[in-house]
Amino acid sequence: MPHRHYPTYPPARGNVLLLSCMDLRLLDDIVHFMEHDNLTNRYDQFILAGAALGAAHNEHWDQAFFEHLEVACQLHDVRDVYILEHRNCGAYRVFLGEKGAFGDAAHDHDAEYALHKQYAQQLADKIRAWSQEHSQYPLQVRCFLMDLRGGVELLDTAS
Repeated sequence: MPHRHYPTYPPARGNVLLLSCMDLRLLDDIVHFMEHDNLTNRYDQFILAGAALGAAHNEHWDQAFFEHLEVACQLHDVRDVYILEHRNCGAYRVFLGEKGAFGDAAHDHDAEYALHKQYAQQLADKIRAWSQEHSQYPLQVRCFLMDLRGGVELLDTAS
């Protein structure tokens, strides 16, 4: 089993709603990450091409996400939302064109991180606002960026 790097952060308080991308290269890595967080059989997964960007790019997907979030909170007592972005995301290239395409140079690496952080932060803020409006569902939101080897970084977003 390859060594994977995972960030340090407070653990999920309860069940989790995971928003991830549809990239088939990372399915096993996503499961491994969630197992590492002691969330085996404790998370719902909602998949959108581009994850947070998918919700921002398409109002119907955004609406579907929030409807799903409410049902997940009702049925599974979701307390945390994980937004899991990933590097080399084809949906970013499809939706954003050249702005969403990145090379392997350090400056591309930093720009890719910043763009994923921007969209993850935007959705995280909407989730926090939704949670305030639906006070019966107090939610924590954490945003992550996965590389193509399954390593994960915490996207630095406000709690």
